[in-house]
Amino acid sequence: MIISHSHKFIFIKSLKTAGTSIEAALSGHCGGSDVVVPINDYAYNRDEKGEFIHRGMNADETYRKIGQHVDAATIRIREPEQVWNGYFKFSITRNPWDRALSYFFWDKRNDPGLKPKKRLWHYLGVPFDEFAIVRDQFTRFLHEKVLARTDDPRFYVSDGANRYRVPAEGFLENNDRFYILDGELCADFVIRYEHLEEDYDEVCRRVGIPVTGLPHLKTGIRQQRRPYTDYYTDETREIVATLHANDLRHFGYRFGE
Repeated sequence: MIISHSHKFIFIKSLKTAGTSIEAALSGHCGGSDVVVPINDYAYNRDEKGEFIHRGMNADETYRKIGQHVDAATIRIREPEQVWNGYFKFSITRNPWDRALSYFFWDKRNDPGLKPKKRLWHYLGVPFDEFAIVRDQFTRFLHEKVLARTDDPRFYVSDGANRYRVPAEGFLENNDRFYILDGELCADFVIRYEHLEEDYDEVCRRVGIPVTGLPHLKTGIRQQRRPYTDYYTDETREIVATLHANDLRHFGYRFGE
């Protein structure tokens, strides 16, 4: 999350939408009293040259506890009215089915089960279908890890006066809380992951900063480059559609498009 007082914008970083790349690029234009929540995993804070490029600054203890994914309601509560109402607010959305698969691979990035090995029976003639094994794991993940809403205290932090949501690690949740309030869009602009560079350039023009290229952070996790549609059944396709109903309504996403 970034609150730039020098350029009068608020970047609300959603989950699994290339937000770290956007945030790192924007942090290079921040300074003074601007707020940039520090990155939580410096192993993924290096550009193509191996240089650290994400610059955290001025985040208070509560923002640090929440982490980079501070939702819209929290920012509206914690910041002055003139900041929330007067600054240019933007976030990022992504095709829900592609995003769900990306989250699965990110969550399982250290799981050796994503690189299944042949068993004895495969050498004895039973067909070995590595992709089918991974697809079955994805199906189980969606059955077990979809999270629409929760009151679990593990997913909240407190500053003494209020409770604030933090990402539900290991679970798939939608991105509603980053750009939707009271059922409607609260962001002035929503970058589409599918048009990332083009939409980021538009943000730069709107807030008056130089148009520069984006670094590529947290990439290369999904090794199997098959179309996301291959991983879904009719049932799992509907699970993701139901969870992301607002993305379908506001942005017109369709499976396979």
